Amino acid sequence: MQRSETDTLIRVVAVGFAMLGSSPILWSVEMPSKALSSLASQDFHERETAQSELLAWGRKQPEPAMAEFLRQSRISTDPEVRERCLKILRDLVSDEYLKEGEGFIGIGMKDDVANVPGDPKPRSVIRVTEVRPGTPGQVAGIQLNDLVAGLDGQTWHEGDASLLFREKIRAMKPNTKIELKILRDGGLIDLKLHLGRRPAMADNLFFNGQNIDPEAAERAAREAYFRSWMGRQKSQK
Repeated sequence: MQRSETDTLIRVVAVGFAMLGSSPILWSVEMPSKALSSLASQDFHERETAQSELLAWGRKQPEPAMAEFLRQSRISTDPEVRERCLKILRDLVSDEYLKEGEGFIGIGMKDDVANVPGDPKPRSVIRVTEVRPGTPGQVAGIQLNDLVAGLDGQTWHEGDASLLFREKIRAMKPNTKIELKILRDGGLIDLKLHLGRRPAMADNLFFNGQNIDPEAAERAAREAYFRSWMGRQKSQK
C-alpha cells in the first residue's frame, strides 16, 4: 500500500523490560512523521497542533512512545523539536505518575451514627465535612454533610468507620472505580467515581510551622518523579 508524503509514518522500534522478570519486550509502533516534522514549523499554531497530535498518539502506546520522545529530545538537530518532544515526554511520564500511588477521593470526614433505610440497627457512617474542589469526590457529586454509609457493598456497624474507609481507599490504585452508598435527606443514593492519586502533602499542609502550598508540593512531587524516571533510563543504557 502506498502512502502520500503527508501521511508517511515513522516506524518506531523500542526495547524495554517487563515489570516482572528481565525478559526483553519488543515494541513496534508507527509515529506520525508529518506531525514530528511540524514541530519545527515556522507557524506557532502548526507547532502547537502537531504537539497535541503527537501527545494523543503517545497516550495510545505510552511505553514505546516515551522511549521515542526521549530519543528525539536528544538527537534532533532542531532545538524547538527537542524542547517539544521533552514536553510531550513530561506529559506522558506525568500520566504514569498519576496511575501510581494511593487512591484519593478528596473529602474531609468524621465518624457519625445514623439510621439507614433497610437496616434495623443504627449504623456507623462517615459525615462529609469538606469536599475539596477539583477532586474525584466533587466531580462525582458528593456534598457537604452527606453520610457515607457503604463502600463497594461494605458497611460498618462497629468501630471507626472513617479509619476503615480511609485505609481501604488508600490501599486502592488511582483510577480504580468504586461505588459509594450515600445517605442524603433520609434516602440512599449510589455514587460511582474513579479514584484520583493521593496528592503529596495531603495530610500535612504545615512543615516546621510554615504553611505549605499543596499545588507547589504536587508540582515538586511530579518533578521528582520525572527526574527519577529519567535517571532510570540512564541506568538501563
